Amino acid sequence: MGSIWTLANLADVKVTDKYLDEAFHIDVKNLLALDADRFLAGFRETACLIKGETVENTKVFMKSKSRYEGEWEDKLLGGHTMGHYMTAIAQAVVNPAATSDEKTRLKERLDYLVDSLKECQSKVAGTGQDGYIFGAGFPKPEFRENVFLQFDNVEKGLGHPIDEAWVPWYTMHKILTGLNAAYKLAGNETALEVANSLGVWIANRTDTWDEETRKKVLGIEYGGINDCLYELYQINRELKEKESPLAYPEYERFEIAAHRFDEEELFDKILKGGKDLLDNTHANTTIPKFCGALSRYEAFPMEKRYLQYAESFWDLVVSQHTYVTGGNSENEHFGKDGILNAERTNVNNETCNTYNMLKLSRRLFAATGNIKYLEYSARTFTNAIVASQNHENGFTTYFQPMATGYHKVFNTFDGNFWCCTGTGYENFTKLQSGIYFKGKDKLSIGLFVSSEYETKNYTVSMDCDFTRSGDVTIELTPRTGKKISDDLCLRVPAWSKDSVEVLVDGSKIDAIQSEGFLTIPSSFLSEGATITYKLSVGLYAESLPDGPNTYAFLYGPFLLSARLGTDKISTRPHGIAVVVSAEKAVDDDRIKVLSESSVKDFIKYLDKHLVKRPDQMEFDLKGCDKELVFTTHYDQYKESYGIYWTLL
Repeated sequence: MGSIWTLANLADVKVTDKYLDEAFHIDVKNLLALDADRFLAGFRETACLIKGETVENTKVFMKSKSRYEGEWEDKLLGGHTMGHYMTAIAQAVVNPAATSDEKTRLKERLDYLVDSLKECQSKVAGTGQDGYIFGAGFPKPEFRENVFLQFDNVEKGLGHPIDEAWVPWYTMHKILTGLNAAYKLAGNETALEVANSLGVWIANRTDTWDEETRKKVLGIEYGGINDCLYELYQINRELKEKESPLAYPEYERFEIAAHRFDEEELFDKILKGGKDLLDNTHANTTIPKFCGALSRYEAFPMEKRYLQYAESFWDLVVSQHTYVTGGNSENEHFGKDGILNAERTNVNNETCNTYNMLKLSRRLFAATGNIKYLEYSARTFTNAIVASQNHENGFTTYFQPMATGYHKVFNTFDGNFWCCTGTGYENFTKLQSGIYFKGKDKLSIGLFVSSEYETKNYTVSMDCDFTRSGDVTIELTPRTGKKISDDLCLRVPAWSKDSVEVLVDGSKIDAIQSEGFLTIPSSFLSEGATITYKLSVGLYAESLPDGPNTYAFLYGPFLLSARLGTDKISTRPHGIAVVVSAEKAVDDDRIKVLSESSVKDFIKYLDKHLVKRPDQMEFDLKGCDKELVFTTHYDQYKESYGIYWTLL
């Protein structure tokens, strides 16, 4: 049995929500303002070193450009941003929200990137390293003398990021994923040629591993290289089935290489279950591994165990390690099960983790149809992904502090090419992802965002704004000569406080509610219809497993955070060239309840104590020893903030 649902193609969905539309165009502006030749500089220099070119010829091939600085792109992790950049641009090229001028410029940029990487492959042809492309910097002479030294060191179990190897397979994952996206989304056939050639180089390299070497490689972060290799395998398998000349004849090698990165010992441990299985585990090293496990199931649906691996991991992360935003981790690591309040600091919720968990969740919903994956996805999209952007300049976060009083710190235009900078580029060119899923004779709406969706037989237009009303208006219009034969499945949000209602062309109907969906049969929709879906938006609170009186407040789908001003905003260095919030705007997060006899009653009658201002998303805290104003967390990018508060 294969997937139950298929995620709607990005090219078929246009987001019309004003805030999200602005976020997309800000991101595109930044993507086009970046210098492609600086991202390509490392790839060109590497190719010249393999070829044995002179210094002068190398300078010409590099167009006299150098890598971006900042200790990421110009060090051993260099080149990882290129993969993100290609993926983001490929997504933007097909995004219906892009203007015609943006589309033209984006396509030109993507074609240039792909053609340039093809030139790098052409330069190394015949050297014995055919297909290889990489863009890392050379911090020591030995890395120039042997441009494969990072991969050699990883095979020896060496992984110091400054002196030995800074996760080269993770970087390779991003590069190959970007090439896959350039072909799958934007239709660039050269990108597939480059991807296939790179895939062959990877297959040749992994063919040499014995089991001991393989285990050493798997001991150092390798991202989702299994995920993108399975994707490349499926691309070619489908082309082969269509007898396309684009298919690589020995495409099965990509599956074999992918499977070498499947860490079954870890998978089996998570599936078996137990206590504190993820304690002190690097989160973004781990999450993509399970995206890869799910990718194997997607390629081979008979291997249900790989679906179970992904499901078990998802359950563990969401139930034991996830904050109210949908984000997770402290200083990039998981802790003990259920220990969240004690690990609220200035370095929680790494954006890469959230990006990968969202990707995993949407694919798990497609595979299983379980509503819990959509519930998580909807919350996380709004309160972690959208909340990761500075809405004025489009820059994005590495961390989002869960400790009360810190602020969000964003990258700069060309000085911080963190891993989360790359995922940030991607996040805001695919804002339409996850809204619609198509199944056999059915359509699911899993994320309520103003948008338009084009299918073969009909169009969908959705309008909603939960800051103003709980009503969602959905118009379905059949194409000329067509009828709508799909049932419409509407997610019943866990946050809707009262029973939901649905009207078809103004008349209330008793739609079928089952397994988290309200289903409107196609018989009501065949000639087209206007659906009014009435949800009840209100306040509620959530606490933490190790902090039963430590609460976060939400209004419908929106997480609220308190405005704490700009007086104490400062930053400090952290890790390798990362910048984090340094100073708390408040001494502590304790609030004494004055108007009720207990915290329990305060939460029970929350509407009395967190009062919404008319026609605003501003909420005044009353009946306490602190006077605070709360607002939507996604739009908090200027001030220090407080999400969690301990009630006394």
